Amino acid sequence: MIKEKTPDDVLLDKFVQVFSDARAYKEADMLQSMQVAGEFACGFDFAMVAFKDLGISPPVDLVHAMMDSVWFEKDSYADDIGHEFLRKSEASDAS
Repeated sequence: MIKEKTPDDVLLDKFVQVFSDARAYKEADMLQSMQVAGEFACGFDFAMVAFKDLGISPPVDLVHAMMDSVWFEKDSYADDIGHEFLRKSEASDAS
């Protein structure tokens, strides 16, 4: 039986694609493993920390979608770094 993808699966798929596009294959594989295990909150934290460490700016719409997820945890790494990405995006849009 094939498991139907949830919105959070689709979101993590998009994060995996961002890593793959940036040739961060190890991070893409690790995030995909977290997704398969259903560890969405951990996946969000891992993705945001890895994006920051690698200097990758995820698309703003993905950050917003992550923050709207039921698995998103306030005051987590994902929350702190996600807001940091959003602030940077707003500052560059205002320039």
